[in-house]
Formats: sequence, C-alpha cells, structure tokens
Amino acid sequence: MIQQQLSTKDLLYLKDVLEWNLLASKKAHYAATQCATPELKTMLEACCTMHKNHYEKTSAFLSGQPVQ
Repeated sequence: MIQQQLSTKDLLYLKDVLEWNLLASKKAHYAATQCATPELKTMLEACCTMHKNHYEKTSAFLSGQPVQ
C-alpha cells in the first residue's frame, strides 16, 4: 500500500476538525445533562456520541491506525 503525504494545510485542517468535534461533543453532552425533556436528551446524547466517534476516527487516521 502506498501512503500519501498530507500537506501542512491538510494537517492544520484536520487538527481543526478534531477540535470542532471535541467541542461539539462536549457541548452536546453538557446540554443533555441540563435537559429535562427525555426525547431531546436522547437526541443530544446521540449527537454527543456521533461527534465523539468522528473525533476518534479522525485521531486514529492521523496516528496511522486503521479506521473502522
């Protein structure tokens, strides 16, 4: 398999993606803890999980681990 090199700009963008997903996950988690409506709380928890998964997949990609 041939590995492609990422440009500095690509790496900076991916770093931003990591930060955006981490922040979105934290905000969704916080909102879910403050929410009294069960349906909305479930949706916010799903949002938190989605952003956490995106963060983990991007991080794995950057560290050279296989992405599932």
